[in-house]
Amino acid sequence: MSTFEDHFADHAASSLARQMALGDVIGDRPWGLDIQRGTLRFGDDLEYPVQLLGTHAFEPDTWLWTWANTQSNLPPQLTEAALRIRHLGEAQDIEAFTAPSLQLGDITDHMLAMTCSGLEGGRCYYRAPYDGGALFALLDGVPPEVLAPVPLARVNTVLMEVISQFDVDHRRMVTGFLRQQGLHVASSGATGIRAERAGEGSMEISFDELGRISNIKGTLGAAAQAAAEPAAPVEPKKSKWQFWK
Repeated sequence: MSTFEDHFADHAASSLARQMALGDVIGDRPWGLDIQRGTLRFGDDLEYPVQLLGTHAFEPDTWLWTWANTQSNLPPQLTEAALRIRHLGEAQDIEAFTAPSLQLGDITDHMLAMTCSGLEGGRCYYRAPYDGGALFALLDGVPPEVLAPVPLARVNTVLMEVISQFDVDHRRMVTGFLRQQGLHVASSGATGIRAERAGEGSMEISFDELGRISNIKGTLGAAAQAAAEPAAPVEPKKSKWQFWK
């Protein structure tokens, strides 16, 4: 029987990687929700079908699942994903998925959305802020590059971002992420993991006695190394995706 923390660890890194890639596509475009069409529009050129997950009310710092938001009269077809998460929670006795409303704290709004995006087949989500709160929605039809496997050269960046932001089971998070990204994963020594992708290279991740990441070593193939290292120095790319705000 899995817990919420288990599911979060399984999906946190892959979800975050997709969000980083989505941020590069959406940038700082304003958002707009068309309830009748069931779409989120970004600026004048991007529009994606959505499933509505829940809302975060800032002042009481609470989460309300869309299936429990009876006052908003949301179209049932836009809450189907949230209902599937609820049914999973009922089957596995996970209160975070079954309680209509949650007091946020150890579990945050992004943790809920990241977990849902993974459980719903590896999708992206968007945090749509409004006065006093934010709506969280899963997006469909995003560009293929957003869902593409993370290059080996970016694996370390993703892992470090996850462990710097969240209290998570490092080994479970790493193992799930590497497998979801299509790498061949095997044990390395007593406490380590070795991951390899043909033609790209390999990496070894070591853990301390508490199961936390202690070291990451990577060996990139020639093609991957060339792609990871620009010919001339450039300023680090800063994503416009305000992911944690």
